[in-house]
Amino acid sequence: MPARPPSSPRAGAGRSGGDAGADSPSAKPSARARPPREASPADEDFAAPLSGEEGYPDGPANPELYGDAQPPRSRTDETRVGAVPESREDAVRRDDDDDNSESTRAGPPVQMLVLAGPDRGRKKRFQGVRMVVGRGKDCDFVLDDQSVSRRHLELVYGQTGVAMRDLGSISGTQVNDQRVDECLLKHGDEIAMGKTRLRFVDEAEQIKEMRAQAEAREAEEKREREEAAKEKDEARKAAGAARGSDVDPNDPRLNEMTNANYRVPDGFQDKAQNKGKGAIAIPRPRPPPRSVVTGGGPNSKTKLLIAVGGGVVVLLMLGLLFIPSGPPPPPPVDPNIERSKLLMQKAREAVRADDYATAVRLVEEAEKLRPGVDEEGLGKAASKQLEVVQSFESVRALMVAQQFEEARTKLAATPQGTAKMDDIRRKLETELEEKDAAFRIQQMEDALAARDPEAARPLLDRVPDLNKPAYAQKLQDLEAELAKESADGARRDRANRERAALNAKEERKLFLEEAFTDVERRFNGGDYQRAVLECDRVTEKYKAEKDVKERARQLKTLIPQFQRSLDDAQKKLASNALESASKPLRRAAELYRQIGFQGSLGNTLDEQLASAALAAGQAALKKGDLAAAGLNFREALRLNPGDRRARDGLDDLQKKVEELYMRAYIERDRDPQSAAVKFKIVIETAPEGSDTKRKAEMYLSELQP
Repeated sequence: MPARPPSSPRAGAGRSGGDAGADSPSAKPSARARPPREASPADEDFAAPLSGEEGYPDGPANPELYGDAQPPRSRTDETRVGAVPESREDAVRRDDDDDNSESTRAGPPVQMLVLAGPDRGRKKRFQGVRMVVGRGKDCDFVLDDQSVSRRHLELVYGQTGVAMRDLGSISGTQVNDQRVDECLLKHGDEIAMGKTRLRFVDEAEQIKEMRAQAEAREAEEKREREEAAKEKDEARKAAGAARGSDVDPNDPRLNEMTNANYRVPDGFQDKAQNKGKGAIAIPRPRPPPRSVVTGGGPNSKTKLLIAVGGGVVVLLMLGLLFIPSGPPPPPPVDPNIERSKLLMQKAREAVRADDYATAVRLVEEAEKLRPGVDEEGLGKAASKQLEVVQSFESVRALMVAQQFEEARTKLAATPQGTAKMDDIRRKLETELEEKDAAFRIQQMEDALAARDPEAARPLLDRVPDLNKPAYAQKLQDLEAELAKESADGARRDRANRERAALNAKEERKLFLEEAFTDVERRFNGGDYQRAVLECDRVTEKYKAEKDVKERARQLKTLIPQFQRSLDDAQKKLASNALESASKPLRRAAELYRQIGFQGSLGNTLDEQLASAALAAGQAALKKGDLAAAGLNFREALRLNPGDRRARDGLDDLQKKVEELYMRAYIERDRDPQSAAVKFKIVIETAPEGSDTKRKAEMYLSELQP
């Protein structure tokens, strides 16, 4: 399709109300159907700026938006063409504006209009699915406003509509005077950034609005025509009733064309002409027949007839003179007229008493008796006031039912009334706002009392601004309290679960101990082979218990190892080789702890191991193996805390450790490697937290960074 050439702002004449052009047959309304209207600038030219805000035409639909191929014509059937300078100015407009006819029309049917700011009057249509707005040269819509960021915001067209997203501007973006970072735009939304104000226009929604306006205007004009015709008919009926005649002016018998077919005798015509002058109309005698006229004068019969006619005329004149003259008697009074006047007077009194329902009823009764008696429109005015009163009552009922949004909508739709009704309206608006605020506050109080922050959070935005900070703090305190209670509850639940698990573990332990009671008895009695055989019997008894099977398998492995280590240690103890018995005793004690049986055997092992460890420590100390000596002395003291020999051994060991430390300190400069070995032995042997160990660690770090 070729591009449409640019049009001048005054390029052509428009059409009013969406009517067809002058050439259309339907464009010629009759005088009775619609009275002619004065042409307004909005009716004459659709291309000219319309009254009101830019981009929102108040007049009829734009033919260009509806795709009319034929240019519109004016009411005077004259097509006006834009001036050459205006056309040239449109041709050289900026490329990013939709006024340029050469610009592409690709993209969704939406555009942005600049309402205020340095770029006021410009507009930009979407060229794709994304448009960046700012003062940077790389933006899709470049603005001259220096208070706008280089890349201020972006508009993205999607399936759900056009999304506006602020690109981190300094001054921010407002949509309909509310600060937002991201939102979906609707037709007519106004975007403010810096000194610039934009309007978002969805052309499809704009066309729907203009069509709806045109249809509403046509409906209003049709209603006005019907009302005018009805009022004219009522006025005609009222005029006929006032004359006291039931004659219909539309009676065809009174038509001049009908009366023209009937001639009135000449005598009656003369009488009608002389009636206003006070003369008596005398009919003119007909001329005698041609047959009776003879010669040059009338005969005797003719004279006789003339004389008789003259006498009759004289008598008629005398009779007319003696007829008494005066006005005609008045017609009898119609009782309906007096009754209707009385009803109308009562209706006026009811209006003054604000009893509009009674006033409407009285006017209706008066109209039935005498149509057209309500010349001043009292019934219509009373009906309007009655509608206002009933609407106010509905608003109060909705307020009682706590349906405040419906009450607000009903009150806004109530028509305007008298000054007194306006005062009532203002009081009702104030009462509505007060009750609505009290209701919202009560809802918030109930939600807080019920400790329901999820219900209270959306109610916070509906609370009056004066009370909002206090309830925001209450909501925050409630959430903190509930969070603390939740944490405490979670901690209690965790402790309960741990306690339950521990109890279950203890119960399981007791169960296993009971299951292996015979095995433990055999083991403590020293009958280790029978103890192993009892493990097989327990396994056979508790086939379904996995823990029993695992415990039995473990005991069958540990008991023989324990027996071998114990026998080896006992042989060495019997030969008085305490130092060599230390290792098998330590192994036997470790296996005994893994087996987990309780008995005197454990104490015996600890005593034997303490003696063997003491002997091993003393032997290691004599050999100069300070590390082994310290390990054995500490083990002996652990098994037998009251063993004085172990304490004396540790004291002797500490002295040798200090001597070793001094030798290492002296050798640290001459033989660093040997000093490092000595420092390591001191660190392994010296007790935890001692000063000697701390210094050895420090010097060792210096030797081996």
